Amino acid sequence: MTDVAIRAARGDDADGMNAVYNPYIRSSPVTFETEEHDENWRRTWIEGLAASPRHPVLVAAAGRQVCGFANAAAFDPRGAYETSVKVSVFVAPDFQGKGVGRALYARLVEALAIADAHRAYGLIVAPNPASVALHEAFGFRHVSTLSEVGRKFGRYWDVMWFEKRLDE
Repeated sequence: MTDVAIRAARGDDADGMNAVYNPYIRSSPVTFETEEHDENWRRTWIEGLAASPRHPVLVAAAGRQVCGFANAAAFDPRGAYETSVKVSVFVAPDFQGKGVGRALYARLVEALAIADAHRAYGLIVAPNPASVALHEAFGFRHVSTLSEVGRKFGRYWDVMWFEKRLDE
């Protein structure tokens, strides 16, 4: 991996995280979001997730540049789901294939293992072999595919669900 540090996200990472994520909103189906995020939205998002140990937000930084981030969020807001989380990772194109996503996920899984989290779920818009390989490398297993569940760029997309037990 290039010289990249993994650490907890801070409010002043908001613009850098948006620089990684907003291009995916504009030009990729890997996120079903359709509206870009501004700095205030991202700061609020970081603060809201960071309030729970089950919802870490991590950034990969090369010097001052945010080159990727990973997070866990509530699987569902209803109380009985509190120990289940959805996880995601996004890496800037110039840093893909250099181990940044793997390093982020390693730290995220470590954090979740001590946070009373029971299950992690990764939702992958198909096709995405690189994301499938990353999840499988961390012990996630494919448990379901929702057919044509989202529409973006004028077409329907399937979403594969991957599950990992965290408290083994």
